[in-house]
Amino acid sequence: MPANSHESPSQPSSASTSNLIRNSIQEWKGLIEPFLVLTPESPLPGLYPGTILPGIRFPDLGQEHVEVGTSISYNSNPPTSGTHYPYPAAWGIYKDPPADGFLVHNLEHGGVIISYNPKRIKDQELSQLRQQVRSLSNFNGRIILTPRLNLDTAIALTAWNYLQELDRYNSTAIKVFYDTHIARGPECQQGLCPT
Repeated sequence: MPANSHESPSQPSSASTSNLIRNSIQEWKGLIEPFLVLTPESPLPGLYPGTILPGIRFPDLGQEHVEVGTSISYNSNPPTSGTHYPYPAAWGIYKDPPADGFLVHNLEHGGVIISYNPKRIKDQELSQLRQQVRSLSNFNGRIILTPRLNLDTAIALTAWNYLQELDRYNSTAIKVFYDTHIARGPECQQGLCPT
């Protein structure tokens, strides 16, 4: 696949099929609870006219693909768009973080990534956060929960071009961010996203 081509979410290609196979068989270091996404169709929460999307909107850095291991710079921490690796990380809960190059591809596919600083979120709050992510995954499994050691806040919520920082666990803020951003990445069309 050329470095800047992308599969159509409404017409699964052999590339998207190979991504599914790669994600289902690859052992992702630190993945402790996978969420399966086997279909491009996704429930899409409705947005009321005039809905203000939560988070700070960052400039779009594009969608170019580069080889795994390539060093990449981003305009936010965690990143919200930009150059990334040719396939996404497996959806789910991690104890060790996947590289940003994989995670940005997840955002491109309409995912929401919740990063947390393990020095600030632990024990009961971490249990609550994991339980909420499990619950959200039942609606749409395009979600990742991962630790991030260099995070300047307790929790960071990311979607394509959007970042919202939280000083502590806030279930309402997480739900609102998820509902307004899930399945709305640049490769999604009305809830149809690449797997």
